[in-house]
Amino acid sequence: MFVLVIDTTIMNVSISTLIKDFDTYLATVQAAITLYALLMASFMITGGKIGDIIGRKKAFRIGLIVYGTGSFLTAISPTMAVLFVGWSILEGLGATLVMPAIQTLVTSNYSGKDRALAYGIIGGIVAGAIALGPIIGGWLTTEYTWRLAFAGEVVVVLIVLFLSRYIQDAPLETEEKPKLDIVGSILSAFGMGLIVFGILLAGIYGWWKARQPFSIGGIEISPFGLSPTPLFILAGGIILLCFALWERHVINLGKMPLVRLDVLRDRGITSGIFVQMVQTLLIGGFLFSMALFFQIALGLNAMQTGFLYLPLSIPLLIASLIASRLSARIAPKRIIQFGLLVLVAGLLLAIATINVEVRGLALLTGFALIGIGAGVIASQIMNLVLSQVVPERTSETAALMSTSQNLGMAIGTALMGSIVIAGLAGGAITLIDDSTVIAEDLKPSVISAVEENVRFLSNEELQAVLKDAPPDLEQEILRINEIARIHGIKTSLWGLVIFTILGIIASIFLPPEILVSKKE
Repeated sequence: MFVLVIDTTIMNVSISTLIKDFDTYLATVQAAITLYALLMASFMITGGKIGDIIGRKKAFRIGLIVYGTGSFLTAISPTMAVLFVGWSILEGLGATLVMPAIQTLVTSNYSGKDRALAYGIIGGIVAGAIALGPIIGGWLTTEYTWRLAFAGEVVVVLIVLFLSRYIQDAPLETEEKPKLDIVGSILSAFGMGLIVFGILLAGIYGWWKARQPFSIGGIEISPFGLSPTPLFILAGGIILLCFALWERHVINLGKMPLVRLDVLRDRGITSGIFVQMVQTLLIGGFLFSMALFFQIALGLNAMQTGFLYLPLSIPLLIASLIASRLSARIAPKRIIQFGLLVLVAGLLLAIATINVEVRGLALLTGFALIGIGAGVIASQIMNLVLSQVVPERTSETAALMSTSQNLGMAIGTALMGSIVIAGLAGGAITLIDDSTVIAEDLKPSVISAVEENVRFLSNEELQAVLKDAPPDLEQEILRINEIARIHGIKTSLWGLVIFTILGIIASIFLPPEILVSKKE
């Protein structure tokens, strides 16, 4: 699970090196990352169903082999085309078999306190890997080569394959032989794929009004000046509605659907899936916003940024292990709600302390609170949700939760990117209006330039743009940019506070019972 999670972060911190190594463009590398995310989100439910058909342990092993083969191809890839096949396709498809199988095998192999502890470890590892990924990726890319990271993944996969013989399988507890619903698989993949693709495009084109024209095959698609994001999300939503109707039709025929969506009628399960999505959205969005702050506003490199995430990742792992042992005395619902409140406190502290002049201890305390809150939630949420379903529904529910994880990460990164830009533009426009250095007749053109070409720029990038400007005007715009960047980051963190509050509201509907008896 650690390898699956850090995979994307390694690729993200290696973008500039990949462009140089393959003599390619940023858009090509971004396309590889996008395709990986699309495959993960699109086929997770299908991967869970394949595990039902061939056996969860077998799906786990086959998924590992596919993933390991992809990692090997990525490590030796001579061209971007080979990297696409190895990383985007094979690793993405392998992960869709492995992730649902992990959740189902844990549920089957452990019970009581052991299961709570196992999920606590996995939850802590997932969120900790998100934070540690930039350190590992940044160090290997800076000191050696990004290829070593993927070669290391092959070694880990081989070790896990060898040790997997000690895992007991989780047989499907139903007399009905499971079959793969091909039409349902296609509809769910297209629906989820379009939604995730739309969300990923938001960072470039915006959420509503298009910042720039969007085209496919030379054909421009920007009706009424709209961003492609709402169009793709709407199309994906319509296809998912067709998917739901098709699944109902399959059930009415007496056949086995891809997933029985009636599981979502249970408010406890639905709220649990939403809370998990909020947690991954928050972690993904927070790390993205902080990367902008550390790397662009402060000028730190990827490895330095990764080390500054340690005050978040270490408390996160410790909190998940400690909280997993509290299930015998405290209802998971209360532990999760406590974690959400701690997340809000950490975000508010981060908002209060992020500034042009960094106040280190207070900011790192905010990081630690966010890590504790996320770790507490991660230790409970998967166990709580999967404990609410009958054994034969565990695999498909686990796949839904894995899908919500990927969706939360995609939304977190894309949404925070667009909120940062909106906050940056709003802050810059206000400061330009209030400036006594910029001439009044010049302000409208400067504001217009900000509105049309707003970007999160470092001082060096902005100085290159302003190389012909008068010195006093250059210094004033640099000052405005510094303050506006902080305003943009704070705005994004306020967005995360709102999502966390939504998570608190959703947590009201979580099951109230204690899952582990004190005797277990």
